Amino acid sequence: MEKISQNEQTKRRKADATFSGRSMVEMLGVLAIIGILSVGAIAGYSKAMMKYKLNKQAEQISQLFNTMYIYKDQWHFDTWVNLVPYLLKLKEIPDSMSDDGYFVYDIFNNSILLSTNKLSSSNSYDMVHLAVQINQNNDIEICQNILNIIKEHHGQIYVFFTDSNSENASPQLTNLYYGDDFCYDNRKCIYNITLNDIYQICQTCTGKTRCNFDIHWKIS
Repeated sequence: MEKISQNEQTKRRKADATFSGRSMVEMLGVLAIIGILSVGAIAGYSKAMMKYKLNKQAEQISQLFNTMYIYKDQWHFDTWVNLVPYLLKLKEIPDSMSDDGYFVYDIFNNSILLSTNKLSSSNSYDMVHLAVQINQNNDIEICQNILNIIKEHHGQIYVFFTDSNSENASPQLTNLYYGDDFCYDNRKCIYNITLNDIYQICQTCTGKTRCNFDIHWKIS
């Protein structure tokens, strides 16, 4: 067996210690890089998923808008009527949306009510109505997405406004905008809504227990 001098043994121990120390540093460096990449991957996935959901929401609500516009002149009732059961029977609710028989729900679980809007015989005309109620904890991107959908359908809509309230407060009807055929005199037009308007409208929903986006189509 080869004899190793005391001096040689000391050198080898120092070399082993140096090697082990570098390995640990390198391992920590690798773990740090993996952690950074993981955070980036999760953030990228979350952003991609949010974009997918916003696109899906736009698709869902746009389909409901088109359905309400196409069928609007077929809904003549003497009182308020929930149209969700009728549209479910007609299979006009997107398959990607859920429902409870009274409301339908978009991909963010915002409740949507479809109805006629004749609440009394004093109304001079009938309307059909779609209301999207935004969840209190929803992201402002969702609010902005809904407003962009509304703006894209400016040629179909009669009127749009927000209906919000705080706890123990009466509803507040604000942000009244009209569609192309009804936008005259000093009325605000849906097609003229700017990015700043969209931001301000979404701010009116902040801190409210309820915030509805009410869209109406006039029945001819």
